[in-house]
Amino acid sequence: MDPVLTETNQRIQAALAHFKQELSTIRAGRANPTLIENVPVTAYGAKMKLVEVGTISAPQPTLLTVQVWDVSLVRDVIKALQEANLGLNPAAEGQVIRLPIPPLTAERREEFIKLAHQKMEQGRVEIRQIRQDIREGWEKSQEGGEFGEDEFERRSKLLQGLVDKAVTEIEELGKTKEEELSQV
Repeated sequence: MDPVLTETNQRIQAALAHFKQELSTIRAGRANPTLIENVPVTAYGAKMKLVEVGTISAPQPTLLTVQVWDVSLVRDVIKALQEANLGLNPAAEGQVIRLPIPPLTAERREEFIKLAHQKMEQGRVEIRQIRQDIREGWEKSQEGGEFGEDEFERRSKLLQGLVDKAVTEIEELGKTKEEELSQV
């Protein structure tokens, strides 16, 4: 890879990783620990992620469990899960909280598909913003005489190739998520 594009590629990969994480928070009718791992819990007087106060697992396709490490936090975790408005009904059994995953209604599936489309658009915008930032930096360097118009064009083509590849990946991930949400 062209050393000029190394930083750009790192920024694009970070944007893609963020998009994948965002997409994983959309539930598709089956239990997935990433659905709840970032739910904020008030513990020990501070906001913490759920994954920082317990072990999350999916022992069955329609069930998530949270093994809370400190029994005094069980109520706080249940409250946080209810406030997260995920449509889940937590039930405590000692230090273990069970979260049955109800099947999605057709209406809810449509809402989640729309949400996936919004996240896809946000991902595309983020990638285009990276392209814009990089091009502006190059334009300033070109005006300062660091390189000529031919080099600017060469870099622009390489940059557009990276952007196109990232946008295609976003489209494919989004399409996969949409198919996942459409399955009954």
